[in-house]
Amino acid sequence: MTEDRAARPLRIAVVGVGPRGLSVLERVVSHTQGAGRPVELVLVEPGELGSGVHPAKQPDYLLLNTIASQLTIYSDEQMVPGAPVTTGPDFLAWCGRQGVPAAFDDFLPRRLLAEYLQWAAEDLLGRLPERLTVRHVATAARTVEPSGGASGGAAVTLADGTRLDVDLAVVTTGHGLAAPQAPPSAGDLIDAPYPLPDQVEGVPAGATVALLGTGLTAMDVIAALTVGRGGEFTDEGYAPSGREPRIVLANRTGWLPRARPTTTRERRAAPAAHLTREAVARLRERTGDGRLDFRRDIEPLVRSEALGRLAGATPEEVAAVERQLSSHHGGPERCATYEDYARQLRERAREDLAEARRGLGTSRVKEALEVLRDHREGLRAALDPPGLTEESHRYFMGAYTALVNRTVIGPQKERIDELLRLMDAGVVVPGPGPDPALERAEGGGWTLASTLLDTPHSLHVDLVVRANLAWPAADPESDPVADSLRAWAALGPGGSLRLDRDGFAVPREGHPPAPRAVAVFGPPAEGASYYNHYVPSPHVWSRALTDLDRVLGPVLGRVPAVGSPRGEQQATQ
Repeated sequence: MTEDRAARPLRIAVVGVGPRGLSVLERVVSHTQGAGRPVELVLVEPGELGSGVHPAKQPDYLLLNTIASQLTIYSDEQMVPGAPVTTGPDFLAWCGRQGVPAAFDDFLPRRLLAEYLQWAAEDLLGRLPERLTVRHVATAARTVEPSGGASGGAAVTLADGTRLDVDLAVVTTGHGLAAPQAPPSAGDLIDAPYPLPDQVEGVPAGATVALLGTGLTAMDVIAALTVGRGGEFTDEGYAPSGREPRIVLANRTGWLPRARPTTTRERRAAPAAHLTREAVARLRERTGDGRLDFRRDIEPLVRSEALGRLAGATPEEVAAVERQLSSHHGGPERCATYEDYARQLRERAREDLAEARRGLGTSRVKEALEVLRDHREGLRAALDPPGLTEESHRYFMGAYTALVNRTVIGPQKERIDELLRLMDAGVVVPGPGPDPALERAEGGGWTLASTLLDTPHSLHVDLVVRANLAWPAADPESDPVADSLRAWAALGPGGSLRLDRDGFAVPREGHPPAPRAVAVFGPPAEGASYYNHYVPSPHVWSRALTDLDRVLGPVLGRVPAVGSPRGEQQATQ
């Protein structure tokens, strides 16, 4: 007998309930206040609700890379103008309630965010509107696909074979791995650095270990191998415990990422003057198919936006900004000798650290480069359908996102200061110049050899840790949901899912044009959109929550305000 859909509750499944899935719960709670059709929300999550890749059991030296005041799981009128909200304490306020001393700009331990997210999940589940029921299915999903047929809907198949038929499936599987990463693939190669410190516990004291990458992941590994082994930073520098290995840094550019600058509670970015949605839309009108060339069309807007913040700057400051914004062009720099390279690395890091300490609003260099964060919505607009040309999309998701990451999504300034102290103590040493070659050495271990030094230089290392994490590839075992989506959804440049502007997966050619019933958000949507896997910030317009409202609002009987206010460019994540 066919089920009468209109006579039963509206069914929505959330597949993967980390931070983004928790935001779905918050938006459904907000939209179901008052009368209307009953709603059944099914949360498919094998682990703790909310925490995702932020386990509560991790050491305190593993820090968040977002300041405490810029994180919340609740909503307010500024975040989603014109849409319903569910208010609650942001992360900083919650820390205060727990007796955790925290300033607005502190980078707190990640375990605290995990505890906050788990607390928020319980809080939201205790505040359900009368017409909303929620069921937690504590297992993993295997497949998500349209149900087929004129009635629409989606089918979610669980690991035990159970099939859930729903009206809407929202995939928010985060980094999506169904099981922990495999152990190191060889005794002297650690492919997966997380979870820490477990993955590096076998690194012997006194061994020489090469880190491939110098970004946020590398900083975590360094912390685990130093303060995690009893070392201590003091006023005089770094006091080793004697259990540390010798750490060699190696990456493609050869230089350290730029440190996060000091900010103030009151700081709000001025509205964009060049890198705007309107400017992107005008550029699209000049092309045959609406697709843009990022280098030709968008990079000049970024440059104009950055240089517009340099009124009164010295020629050296202007040159520093222009050099950074074009540092991905032409490949890594050459250096004369290893000693010259190591000296330059320290000098550049110290100069940047001084600018970071001066902070936003004072350092013209940092303020100019911050446009890459302040006006990220302009970059998202360039990627939104119809997006970029295929070649340009590969360039943006590869070279340009790497530039953004090392420019404004780098380590805290405290981490860079610690790294310089570790170099002074001889615990950390630079690798042999930019883009070194890595080969297995005769007799065991590895050789790192220079490729861009005029005078060749090489270093022998005992172990290698890959600290430059690549986006997880879809594979039936480790990420079955993403693999199942690719079985029926169209793929875009670089193998990313093709999504429409509202976040619904587009069926591939040859598959029936099913009603929009499977929406994808967070890391699985990366590539179809840009930098969409963050926890929202309070009191500023939220692209993340607005995008969820584009999907949930109409289904739940509301037509949300899907535009964005002028203040959208003040979003800080």
